[in-house]
Amino acid sequence: MSTINLCEKVNVRYEADVVVVGGGVAGTAAAIAAARGGKKTLLIEKSGCLGGLATNGHVSPFDAHKDNDGNTFGGICKEIIDGMVELQNKCGCPNSAAKRVGPHLFKAVLLDLATEAGVRILFHADVIKTVAENDEIKNLIIHTKSGIEAVEAKMFVDATGDGDIFAEAGEEFIMGCEADSGSDLKNAGFDKMHFDINSSSKYGCEEVKDILAVQPCSVMFSMGNVDMSQNPIKYNNKNLKFEDLGIDREEFASLEYAGTVGFEDNGDLIPLPQGRILFFPTGRPNELIVNMSRVIGVDGTDAVALSEAAIIAHKQVIYLADFLKRYVPGFKDSYLVESSNVLGVRETRRLIGQKILKGIDAINCVHSDDEIACGSYIIDIHDPFGKSRALGGAIHGASYGIPYGCIAPKTIKNLWVCGRCISVDHIAHSSTRIQGTCVMTGQAAGAAAAVALETGTTAQTVDVQKVREALRNDGVLLRQ
Repeated sequence: MSTINLCEKVNVRYEADVVVVGGGVAGTAAAIAAARGGKKTLLIEKSGCLGGLATNGHVSPFDAHKDNDGNTFGGICKEIIDGMVELQNKCGCPNSAAKRVGPHLFKAVLLDLATEAGVRILFHADVIKTVAENDEIKNLIIHTKSGIEAVEAKMFVDATGDGDIFAEAGEEFIMGCEADSGSDLKNAGFDKMHFDINSSSKYGCEEVKDILAVQPCSVMFSMGNVDMSQNPIKYNNKNLKFEDLGIDREEFASLEYAGTVGFEDNGDLIPLPQGRILFFPTGRPNELIVNMSRVIGVDGTDAVALSEAAIIAHKQVIYLADFLKRYVPGFKDSYLVESSNVLGVRETRRLIGQKILKGIDAINCVHSDDEIACGSYIIDIHDPFGKSRALGGAIHGASYGIPYGCIAPKTIKNLWVCGRCISVDHIAHSSTRIQGTCVMTGQAAGAAAAVALETGTTAQTVDVQKVREALRNDGVLLRQ
């Protein structure tokens, strides 16, 4: 591979107290929290709207915004839900569930919250270089429509989802599952499909060494005009055989997509990329969000791998829409409304921070006096190795705590991490990656950056109790 040396003077055009990179739900929450902490805050986002996979990725469910006893986690999570209810009453479907949101409404709610807090937003900007020295980030080099420019700040938050900032700054990270993930799942009794309690699955990272052991990628899409009176929900979230839907095997084998990626022969089961039919309401009448595409072994930090996976997943959308219309009751007269603009990546880099939240602690709902966020979602591991398994199950209580050390790196003094790339193991990650939890870790990261700047401390030395006080003052529920 040949190389090119780039020598170019770059002007510092943007200055801030706190810079947040990534305008998904975690990054937006981080920016709001930092701005509410009285700090001049810049939010850098590569697309043209806020929300990340919740908007560009068409991931409608906003889960884990409350505990399993029904108590809200408060804070920005609650503000998002309240904002959705208000906006749906104005221009949406007033009777729809607030957590089943349309991307067009969700992006508006996030934008209102961010601008009202005083966050400056820079859309269509990509970070291309992190400049760090003496264990501190000094600048970010970005590319925008205006060209190559520099950003200067005192504190930074990595909300990229892929850990782009902390990785280039030299922090330690892991991708995929740890060697003991399989045995940990088995010992906890979570080595079964959470959607079919009678099924079990051998699962261990030692099984496959030649592919990246991260959860697979997907493209979400929605189908309109579904006849719900035909009870399509009857077939939802189950592994189905051909006879369950009255499908003729020979007819299916003649379809143009039979045998393509995701539609390979699967024995007696209907060969589908997800291994099952999976959909849920969007909040609009007779419309369903479909989560059935799947591409495995994708390195979400590699441009070529992402592009190749996106091509496969976007083609799967058309094939799956055809399958639903042909064979699933209620879908005959339905139509494809829209699909995600981007590939939905579930798992890439995870920080190895000051603390690592273990899956067993999430399962057992462990709380601690240094927690800065709570999680409540199930353990939900989309099998890295195939389409026949989605392992996990409900946690053993109302919620678990996420310690401060999960958002703080070991070395870089002025950096915090939030969202799906925080410091957790492969098992815990399958729960902490959910939107509500990402909002909570984002709010914690932004609050911590503001407190550290106010008190002259670092990510490693900040008074965690002051961070927790700031979160509580902004309405966040912490168990300890």
